[in-house]
Parts: sequence; C-alpha cells; structure tokens
Amino acid sequence: MDHRETETMQIQTTSAKLARIRSFANPVRCPHCGDWMVAPMVSEFVEGGEIRHHWECEACGEFSTTAIPLTTH
Repeated sequence: MDHRETETMQIQTTSAKLARIRSFANPVRCPHCGDWMVAPMVSEFVEGGEIRHHWECEACGEFSTTAIPLTTH
C-alpha cells in the first residue's frame, strides 16, 4: 500500500442487537487446538455490515477468522 495516498474514513451509526454487541467481549476457542483466544490481532468493518476478527492462537500458532454480522432490527 502506498502510504502517500490518503483515504477518508466514514463513520456510520447503526443500531445493532444487544446480543451481537456483547459477542465482541467474548473470548473464542481456537478451531485448530481448542485453546482460548482472548483478543483478536486485527478487527475490521466490512462494508455490508460485518465485523471480522483475525486471530492467532498463542498455543498452536495457527491463524483463524471470525465474523459477526451486524443487523439493524
């Protein structure tokens, strides 16, 4: 990525179900070894209403991704 380029970040507010918001605080288990992963390495908002967390397991070193769809109901 060329760091000389600039992009404008848009902030959008959307009502999400409380259960979906709570899921951000929950640790997940590694799909490879089953150990607990507490904090993702990177999180990103994907256009269309989804949050993706990218994880690296400290126990086995494997990478995985989880996705949380945001709903407006």
